[in-house]
Amino acid sequence: MIDNYPQAADEINAVAYQAIKTGAAAIVGYVPDVRFANIEKPGTPDGSKFWLRVSMQTVDEAQTTLANQVTGPDKKRFTANGLIFVQIFCPKSVSNSDQLGKQLAELVKNAYRGKSTSGCVWFSHTRIQEKPPEAQFWNYNVVSEFEYDTIG
Repeated sequence: MIDNYPQAADEINAVAYQAIKTGAAAIVGYVPDVRFANIEKPGTPDGSKFWLRVSMQTVDEAQTTLANQVTGPDKKRFTANGLIFVQIFCPKSVSNSDQLGKQLAELVKNAYRGKSTSGCVWFSHTRIQEKPPEAQFWNYNVVSEFEYDTIG
């Protein structure tokens, strides 16, 4: 069971970070820079290298028990659900970056698809979305739905 929103966010973000940290070097030759929403890093990412941005959006947090005595007096269960987005930026200056970007997207997708964290965040409907290219980058998004319960 998740205790609170910050714990859930940390667990959700850790899935992407761990996948990149352990698997990306085998694909692109180094561990790409990973940026997280609302966590500032100095400077802008190196435009000649792969990098990722991780963000999440809570969509709903509904009460899912009728009783007020779930784990104690006046306690109810709430189920939060939302979306995790992992944006993958592939530099156009690298000749095979599109193919490598697809492999990175597959790595991240497999980290979330049908999995759950130790704190019980469940992931479903994980997919890769091709995005329009930018001036410097090819883009892929990995999107996964998440769900977790809290008591409040």
